[in-house]
Amino acid sequence: MPPKATPAKPPTREELEGVLAALTLKDDYVLRDAHPRPGFGTLGQKITVDANMFQVNYNKAKNTSIAHYDVDIAAVVKTKDQKMPKPLAAKIWAQAIRDNQGAPDKKAFADSAFDLQKNIYTTSPFEMGPNGKKEIQVALPEQGRELDDSRRFKLTLQLANQVDLNAVMRFCKKEKQSVQEIETVLTAIQAVNILLRDNPAQRFTPIGARGRFFGMDGSVPISNGGLVARGFAQSFRPTESGFPAIQLDTAYTALIKPGPIMNVIPEILGLSGGGGGDRGGRGGRGGPRGGRGGPRGGGPGGPPGHAPVLNELSPDQIRRITKVLRQARFTLPYKQSERTFSIKSISRKPASDITFVMTGRDGAADQSIGLVQYFKQQFNITIQKPRLPCIVYGRNFMVPLELVVLCDFNRWPFTAMTGDQAADMIRVAAQKPMDRSAAIKQWRQKLDYGNLPKLKSWGLEVNPNMMRVDARVLPTPKVTYNQGKTLNCQFGGWNLKGVRFTRPAPSSLKSWSVISFDNRFQVGDMQQFIGFLVQTMKQYGVLVDNGQPPCITGNPQRLAEGLKEAARAAYMSAKADPQLIVVLMPRKDVAMYQSIKNIAAMGLKSFVTTQCLQTQKLRNDRGLDQYCANVAMKIQSKLGGVTHEVPVPQVFDKTTMMVGADVTHPPGGGNQASIAVTVAGLDGDNVRFEPGIRLQDPRTEIIADLENLMFNHMKTFEEKTKSPPQKIIFFRDGVSEGQYAEVCKKEVQAIRAAAARFGTGMYKPKITFVICAKRHNMRFFPIKAEDADRTGNLKPGTVVDSKVTHPFAFDFYLQAHAGLQGTARPTHYIVLADDNAFKADTMQMLCNHLCYSYARATRAVSIVPVAYYADIIATQCRYLAYIDDESDVATSLSGSTQQPGPTIDPFLIAKRFQNSPSRRFAWYM
Repeated sequence: MPPKATPAKPPTREELEGVLAALTLKDDYVLRDAHPRPGFGTLGQKITVDANMFQVNYNKAKNTSIAHYDVDIAAVVKTKDQKMPKPLAAKIWAQAIRDNQGAPDKKAFADSAFDLQKNIYTTSPFEMGPNGKKEIQVALPEQGRELDDSRRFKLTLQLANQVDLNAVMRFCKKEKQSVQEIETVLTAIQAVNILLRDNPAQRFTPIGARGRFFGMDGSVPISNGGLVARGFAQSFRPTESGFPAIQLDTAYTALIKPGPIMNVIPEILGLSGGGGGDRGGRGGRGGPRGGRGGPRGGGPGGPPGHAPVLNELSPDQIRRITKVLRQARFTLPYKQSERTFSIKSISRKPASDITFVMTGRDGAADQSIGLVQYFKQQFNITIQKPRLPCIVYGRNFMVPLELVVLCDFNRWPFTAMTGDQAADMIRVAAQKPMDRSAAIKQWRQKLDYGNLPKLKSWGLEVNPNMMRVDARVLPTPKVTYNQGKTLNCQFGGWNLKGVRFTRPAPSSLKSWSVISFDNRFQVGDMQQFIGFLVQTMKQYGVLVDNGQPPCITGNPQRLAEGLKEAARAAYMSAKADPQLIVVLMPRKDVAMYQSIKNIAAMGLKSFVTTQCLQTQKLRNDRGLDQYCANVAMKIQSKLGGVTHEVPVPQVFDKTTMMVGADVTHPPGGGNQASIAVTVAGLDGDNVRFEPGIRLQDPRTEIIADLENLMFNHMKTFEEKTKSPPQKIIFFRDGVSEGQYAEVCKKEVQAIRAAAARFGTGMYKPKITFVICAKRHNMRFFPIKAEDADRTGNLKPGTVVDSKVTHPFAFDFYLQAHAGLQGTARPTHYIVLADDNAFKADTMQMLCNHLCYSYARATRAVSIVPVAYYADIIATQCRYLAYIDDESDVATSLSGSTQQPGPTIDPFLIAKRFQNSPSRRFAWYM
C-alpha cells in the first residue's frame, strides 16, 4: 500500500488563487480561475464508498525526471495534405523503435511515449547530433506495394524540456507552487496520460477522446446493421487525497458492422431478415420488414433471413445510408493493398450513368469513358450491379458499392441512431453497480499496470484496489403542493395521490384541439381518451374551460396540413389563438416527432405549443391513470402553471435569480449554427422561467450574446419584482473540458456588462457561476448493503467532496437521483466564481434540493432543473434549426468544393416566440 500523505500546511487563500489562476489543461481536473474550496461539507449521514480510481505512487528508486522532445515527421515525398494521420504516425514510430533496438540510445526508444502528433516523452535522453537535433530515417513497408519514396519518412527530434513527475505529487499535497511549477504539473499529467495509452493502443483500438479503447471481443449486434463494442476509458489525474490516481471505467460505443458494404446496406435500411440479437427478430418483430425472429424481449431470434437482392436505391434510401456511412473507412480488395479510404458521400447517379474524362497517356488524346467500362478496361472487373450508386472518396474518386469493404471500428453517427438502436445500446451498456464494479476490476487486471515495462521504467506504481472515500447522504427535502401540503420523499420519489398542483396557469385551457395521425385511433377513441385526460387534469388542479376540444384525424404523410387544420379547429372552437394541440402518434417515432415540433414552431401562422402522445399507451387501461397524471404535469407546465415547489432555506430570497445555460452544436461537425440557450427565473420564487435562445457561429462554446440575454432576464425580473436581482446563481451545462476557465471568465464578464447597462453604477449583483458536468467517468459503488437502494445504487442525495475531487477547487459529485437503470452517474459541480461566498454544505444542499423541483416529474432528477431545462430547449431547437441537407452530395459529384456556411440569423428561433404568450411558459416540456 502507498504510504499515507504527510499533512502539509494549507496554503493561504491568496496563494491558492495565485496557483489556480495559472492552471490550464484540457481536463476537468486542472482548472484555471477556479474558486478555492471553502472547506468540506458535514451535513448528512456519513458512509464509505468505492470510487473507480486507482491510487498512483512513484518508486523513489526511479528517476522521476522525464525528457520531453518535440518531434516532426515529414514524408520524403511532399504531399498536398501535410497533416500526418495518427494511425500512420503510430506505425512510423513503431518502426523507428524496431529499427533502433541495437542503438546506443535504445532505452530512450524503448521507454518512449508518443502522442502521435508533436510530443515524445522518455526516461532516458536520445543521442543528439551536433545541431542539437536527432534525425531518424524510417522506411515503412506495406503489403502489396513496392517500397518507394512515398513510404519513406524523416523524423526530427529536439529536446523541449525536462519534466519532473513529482510535481504532480506536490500539487496533490497542496504544497505552495510557483507558476513555473504549475506548468510542470500540466506537462507531467499530459505525459503520463500519453504513457498510459501506449500499451492499450497496441492491443485495442482507440476511438474518440478521453483515453477510450475498444475491442471486437464481446461486441453485441444491434438493429439496423449496428454493433455495440465494449471497452474502457482511463485517465491520470491529481486528487485531493494527496496522490494522483488512474480513473478507470467501462465504455461502450456504437459501430457500423464491418464487411462488404453490400451486406451492410440492407441492414441499415431495415431490409434484411430476422435473427440476430437476444431480443429476437430485430428484422421486424413480425412486421412486413423482418424475418422470423422471436418476439421483442423474448428468447433468441431465429436464423438470419435471406439478404435481399439490391439492384438500385431510391433517393431517400441514398440519403439514409449517406447519413450513416459518411466518413466511414473502407478498403478496396481489388487494389491488393492495405490502404484505407474514407467515404465522402454516395453518388445520386447509378454507376451505369456516371462518365468522366480519362487523361490520355503517352500523347494519346483524353477520352470520355463510363465508370462501368473503366473498371472492365482497367481491372477486368465486370460490375454486377450497375444500377447501384457509387462511393465517392478522396478527390472525388468513385467506386461501385460492390467493390467496397467496410473496416472495423467505424463509429455509428449519434445523430443517425434509431430509437430501436438507442434502446439496444442502453440494454447492453446499462450494468448494475455490482456488475460494473466487477467489470472495472477485470479491466484493471487486463491492463496489468504493474507488469508494463514502460510504467516500471517511469517509476509508476498503481494500487490494485479501488480507492475508498468518504461520502454523505444528504437529508431529503420536503415537496410542497397546493395549500401548503407537503410530501415526504422515499427513494428519491413521491406519489401525486391526494394533491393538487401549487399554482394555476395564468389562463385556463380554452383554445385547444386534438389530432390523431394513427388511422386506428379515430374520433370516438380520441373523445373517450380526452374525457379521461380532462378529468385527470382537473383532479390535479389544471384549469380547463373547454372539456370537449375538437378532435380530428390527419394523414401522417401530410403533417403540416394536419397541424394547420388542428390549429384552425382550436381557433374556431374558442375564437382565440390556439394554446395547445394534442398530437396522437401511433408509436415512438423520432423523425415524426421532430417534424411535428418543427412545424408547430416554425410552420404555422404563429408558434403553437404541442403535446405528443403515443396511442399504443392509450389503449391499455393498465397504467393509464399514471400516464395521464404525467401528461397533466406537462400540460400544467406548458400553460404556465407550477406543479410543485421545494423550499430552499438559507439560500433564496426575493432578490435571487437562478439561471441555467447550455450550448449545443450541429451534428456531425456540420457548418450549421450552434444553439445557445439561457433559462432564468421570472422572479425571486424561481418556479417560473423564461428562456432566451440565440443561434451563433458553429462550434462556439461561449454564449456570444449572453450580455443581451442576461439584460433581458434582469429587466423581466425587475418588471416582476420592482428591482433587478441582487444575487445570480448561474448553472452552466454544455461546456467541454478545457473550456471551463475561458467560459467562466467571458460569461461572468457578460453578466457584469448586462448589469452595468442599468446605468446606476451602483447595481453590481453577486454572481455564483457553477459548471454542471455529466460527461465524465467518475462512478461510486456502495460497500455495505444498507448504503444501497433496491437497484444496488447509492441512495439519492449521496455526495462526495474529498479524496477523489480536485486538490484545490470548490467541486463535488452529487448523485441526487435514484438509479433506475444501470449504474447512476453523479453530476460533477464545479464552482468557478462565487461572490455569494457559499459554504460547501449550503451549495451541496441547494443542488440536492433543486433536483426535486423538476416540473414534470415526481422524483429527483440528476442535475439541477434550471440547467436541465436549458438542455431540453437546446434539444428542441435542434429540430427547428437543423435540416437534414444532403446538398454536399451533389457538390461532390460535380467536383465543386463544399459551399461556405450559411449566414446565421441569431434570432431565427427567438423571433417566433417574441409575440407569443407562451414565451414565458414551459412550452418545451
